[in-house]
Amino acid sequence: MMCKSNLAIVIPYYKNKFIENTLESLSLQTVKNFTVYIGDDNSPYTIQPILDKYCDKLEIRYHRFEVNLGGESLTKQWERCIDLTQEDWVWLFSDDDLIECNAVEVFYNNYNEHSLLYKFHTKVIDEHGKLHPSYTKFDHLNDIGGSISSIDFIRNRLACNGFRSFAVEYIFHRSLYERFKFADFPLGWASDDATWFLYSLNNGKQITALSSNVYWRFSGFNISSDIKSKSVVEKKLNAASQYISWLKHVTTENEIAITDQLCLRWLSVQAGSVHAEMGYEEFKKLIADAGISVNALKLVLSYFMALKKNRIINVLKRKS
Repeated sequence: MMCKSNLAIVIPYYKNKFIENTLESLSLQTVKNFTVYIGDDNSPYTIQPILDKYCDKLEIRYHRFEVNLGGESLTKQWERCIDLTQEDWVWLFSDDDLIECNAVEVFYNNYNEHSLLYKFHTKVIDEHGKLHPSYTKFDHLNDIGGSISSIDFIRNRLACNGFRSFAVEYIFHRSLYERFKFADFPLGWASDDATWFLYSLNNGKQITALSSNVYWRFSGFNISSDIKSKSVVEKKLNAASQYISWLKHVTTENEIAITDQLCLRWLSVQAGSVHAEMGYEEFKKLIADAGISVNALKLVLSYFMALKKNRIINVLKRKS
């Protein structure tokens, strides 16, 4: 067990809607051996009155940046926030999610000098803090014990089978960060998956699991929820294509077998989720740009299964 405080919990701040809930969950930790770093991305929303409430409950170091960077590059905003820290261990959190009261204690109790990357379990909550019913049915797939290999991690993520991975559920050693920083894709879309996969490859090809929960908020106020803005949709699709191209390169370099069919499945689900009105020619170009090679029949079937299904769902929603 780690005896001293050597953990930085880093919050890149922009929105103030849920930040007080986040700080409250940190203040309730059974072990408070950590420092909270808040990097204000030149937010128009004041945070000082909220910070004042927690100045006696948490060790908080607040820094306001003069230039908004998250709108240009989310990963660069993450990096400059982490660069405020000096601790060996970093937990990149968010301004709207929550952690279970024993999370920090579980990390310290399960610290292993041979592991540089840790992953909590996750549950998904809505804007009211209630468990999101669309995700609870997959909770059993996310209660991993011990560790998960790099291969199982990336195959599960590509399979879109309900296995979750969010930026906020990982604690990583500074040495990994200083060596690789973050994979940089537009809006930070898929940047977290790419980064954790790369870190895991350099952590004995595994991620150590921690038996406590992070509560990730699907609120309708974050980038993950935005499928209406044309600019956001275009950037997400561009990022998804870039990610698959990157992934194919990295897996080949590390002699890990990832099929084009699996990559096609993931990219098709991404396309269907963020742009259900996409035409077939646009879809075909997206797949080609990602470097995926499949026969025409599989391509057509993927298009209809991923996109047409979402169109039907959207029609039913409008009628209900």
